[in-house]
Amino acid sequence: MFLCIVIAELISNVSAQDRELLYSVSLTDNLRNIAAKIQDVNQAKVPYAELTENGDYFARIIPRKYVLTENNEVRENAVLGAKPFVFFTTPEGFYGKSLLEMYLDIGYKAESIIGWQRNLEMIVIVFRYPKNIGFSKIRDGHLPKAWDQNIYVPTWHNVFSIFHLLTKNDEAQKAFILNFPETGKEKIRSTPYPNLKLEGGKNWDYRELLERKLSIFEHFQGNGRTLNGINSANTKNGLGLFEFLGPNMKINDLPEFAIIDLGMLIIKDTYTSGND
Repeated sequence: MFLCIVIAELISNVSAQDRELLYSVSLTDNLRNIAAKIQDVNQAKVPYAELTENGDYFARIIPRKYVLTENNEVRENAVLGAKPFVFFTTPEGFYGKSLLEMYLDIGYKAESIIGWQRNLEMIVIVFRYPKNIGFSKIRDGHLPKAWDQNIYVPTWHNVFSIFHLLTKNDEAQKAFILNFPETGKEKIRSTPYPNLKLEGGKNWDYRELLERKLSIFEHFQGNGRTLNGINSANTKNGLGLFEFLGPNMKINDLPEFAIIDLGMLIIKDTYTSGND
């Protein structure tokens, strides 16, 4: 007997044509049109090369239990993410894609999906920030005075600067982080993640802190594009989804948003005979 692990997508309470719009606030025509394209599982996908970076709306996948009550009301304490700054992409990158395809395009690897995301109901929130949150074109890490009121392209330079500013009040790690040398940062930028981990030392200590404090995981490229968790050969040339880094917020404080059901990925054991 052979044990086969089968990953199948279960879309609960969703027809073959549409995903359910679970909740919305200030549903303008623009947001309604965007939400409808994510709801429609037959919507045409947008090729990486045709994705557009500019726009007022963003999209982020979140476990449903952290956002909605059993009655599909937004929880009072629901936020975009667990860190002070969170990653998100443009909604059109999700058009016509299954939940599994979304995971992979964001950069999850198969083992991460199996270990962290299986049997977990997910939603996608399409949202607009308040007008006081601007979009910064800065890529060199020289952030403005109101640095925490901006959305950034997560280049390595920007990530290092945001990380330093976020940890100024962390007495346990402040000295190590603020005094970390530029040579170490260059080593982190230029060395493949597995090699850096194998080498260990202070460079790896710093890289681990980036991961824990700011969700800079193994797939991070530092060029504003995601790296597909399986088809990496197609995205290493800079043609993944756009990714952005912006301030975390309570969802109820967002001026406009729509929450769409994505269902869950179910992993089950299937047995076949040795002759199959």
